[in-house]
This record gives sequence, structure tokens and C-alpha cells, in this order.
Amino acid sequence: MKSSAKNKIFLVTIFILISFVKHTYCAISQYKWMYFMPYGNTVHLEPLFNDTECIGPSSCYWLLPDKIERLYYPLTETKPLKYSMSSNGTLTIVNIQPSDNGIYHFFTMNNSDWIVSKALLNLHGAPFDSLWSEYWPNVVGGLVAMAAVFITFGLIMLADKYRYRPSSILSTHHISKRPGTVQPLHESGVFERTNPVFINDDNDESTMQKHAHSRRSSTNSNVANLRVEQF
Repeated sequence: MKSSAKNKIFLVTIFILISFVKHTYCAISQYKWMYFMPYGNTVHLEPLFNDTECIGPSSCYWLLPDKIERLYYPLTETKPLKYSMSSNGTLTIVNIQPSDNGIYHFFTMNNSDWIVSKALLNLHGAPFDSLWSEYWPNVVGGLVAMAAVFITFGLIMLADKYRYRPSSILSTHHISKRPGTVQPLHESGVFERTNPVFINDDNDESTMQKHAHSRRSSTNSNVANLRVEQF
């Protein structure tokens, strides 16, 4: 019963977590200036101004997420083919990669004033469709580290199992570790000293023999006396 209850709680928790992530993702993606695209696709970043029009050179540009590189309209031939910009300020990025993620700022000139809008591309990381393409180095590195730990532990256990141990030390070690045992005694007289009950075994035997002999002799004398009295 306890295991089934735990399984139900685990499934409910997973369901709630998935629902939370899904609703959060949908809530974020509903904004026009937020873009979530899988890697390898083409994305079109549009300014937030509906009437944007790049009239002359350098009248509008995009500031890339590194806050250094700028893409001015019209793009020169020296710029990589990865980017293209239309007259309405739309920036097209081909074959987007993790390095393209970030916040893009669009600047346009309006009556000698600069108006800024922004666009967010995969701000919180890769979408679900391309998680593996972004995090596979971390996964592979973790698996390699875990395998190295297990292999090292196995080699240590194997070396400890088959390492050389002298037989005398091994037998003494096992005997001394066995509960209720006493190590073998090699000195003469130690057995008698450690077991005082058996110290006078020889004297006790001779005493018992003398006592039995005296009893037999007294019995024989009594029998002889009885015979003499009968006569």
C-alpha cells in the first residue's frame, strides 16, 4: 500500500511539473518580441514598430547579444551570409546555434532621435526540440566521469582480492579473528599453566592406584580372618 501511494504521489508531481513548464513556455512565447526556435532553423527578428523603414545608410541597425558587433542597413558583403536585413528592419538569421541566443536591440532614427526595441532569441536556453544538441557535451562528460569512478572502484576491489598474503599471517589472522578461539600455544608447560585442573594428573593417578591396592589388601585380610574364626 505504501509503495502504491508513493508511486501515485510521484506521478502527480511529474504531471504538475510538466504542466507548469508547458504553461510557462506558452505564456512566454506569446510575446511578439520573444522567439523560441530549434537550432538549425531560420528565424526572422522583427522590430516592434509597424512603420519602420530604413531609408538611408546607417539609419537603423541591430546590436547583437555580445553588445559589440552591429549590423547596419544595408549589410555589406563583408558580413557573413548568416545575417540579412530587409528595409523594414527585419533581421534574418540562418542556421541558428547556441551562440546566437540572447537579446538583440534594434535602433532606428526618427527625427534625429534613436528609438530602440528589442528581440529575445532563446533567452532561457534551447527549446525542447533541441535540448540534446546543446547539452550533449555535459551528458557525455557526466557519463564518462561516472564510468571512470566505477572502473577505479572495481580495480581497487579486484587488486585487494587477489593481492599476495603470506600463508602464516593469513592463518593466524583468521584464527585470531574467529570468536571464542584461543591461538595455538607452542611453549612447553604453558598448557598446564593455563589449565590448572590438569597440573596434578600424574599424582592423582598414582594416589588412586595406591588407594585401590590398599582396599584390595584390606579385603583379603578380612576374608582370611573370617576363615580362621570359622575354624
